[in-house]
Amino acid sequence: MRDTPLLTLIETGGVNDQPVIVPPADTSEALTEAIKTVKAAGYHIRKPRKQMQRTRKRVGPTFVAKFQDGTVTRMSVFTPMDKLDWDRGVRLSQAAYQSRWRAQYRKRYGEAYPVDPPIPPAIVATHFEQDGVVLAQRNGGSEV
Repeated sequence: MRDTPLLTLIETGGVNDQPVIVPPADTSEALTEAIKTVKAAGYHIRKPRKQMQRTRKRVGPTFVAKFQDGTVTRMSVFTPMDKLDWDRGVRLSQAAYQSRWRAQYRKRYGEAYPVDPPIPPAIVATHFEQDGVVLAQRNGGSEV
């Protein structure tokens, strides 16, 4: 057995020297013929891919907000289950309301609204849910 590797592509001389490309080691004719035979037969070497294991099949809790004008927004919120982030849910719902309002304005009039959209109406009911089960309601699900 050799002490040097069979295939050396790049060697460096010193700290400031440029890399020197070294030709690969000669392969035996038997190995070359074997590779040609395998390629001619149509075989490809592939590593099996590991299947991704999904431990969670659902997203985090969903914040549901009902606005005074009857509009309902549902926003998935990245928050721990034991400490629900109500403020984040309210902010995301207000942003969703404004985004929906802008889209409706653009669809109706064919142009973007010239200034910021109006302030969303008051939220009258909120709750967190997951898979159809209500996790928590704020103030009994009524006025925020």
